[in-house]
Amino acid sequence: MSPSKHPSRRSPLATGLLLIVLGGMLLAFNLGWSLPRFIWDYWPVALMVPGLIAIVAPSRHLTRSGGIWLLATGIYCQIGVSDLFNLGWFSAWPIFVIAYGVDLVIGGSCGSAECGNREDRVSHEG
Repeated sequence: MSPSKHPSRRSPLATGLLLIVLGGMLLAFNLGWSLPRFIWDYWPVALMVPGLIAIVAPSRHLTRSGGIWLLATGIYCQIGVSDLFNLGWFSAWPIFVIAYGVDLVIGGSCGSAECGNREDRVSHEG
């Protein structure tokens, strides 16, 4: 088997660091520290972009289903922060009902471990 056919062995270090920084900024804001307006207005994009990437190209670390939920959480947070469509934190919750439906339609069409491991199902007989 060639090295390119081995699953990616990247650690979730980048995602973990992103979540630590994001959580630290949100905690600082809740403690009364001021954050630049740009960061406060657009921090949910840090959730939506990896979610979209995982939907298009799922990986070993972030499945298509996980991408759907990450994208939905980012959209929910963006609506809550920006009051988009006159919705707020308490009125945007149907996003998660929609995400569950999308997950069933898209994410459920191939098993949780089956989508990314198509090569494992193919017979490599000589």
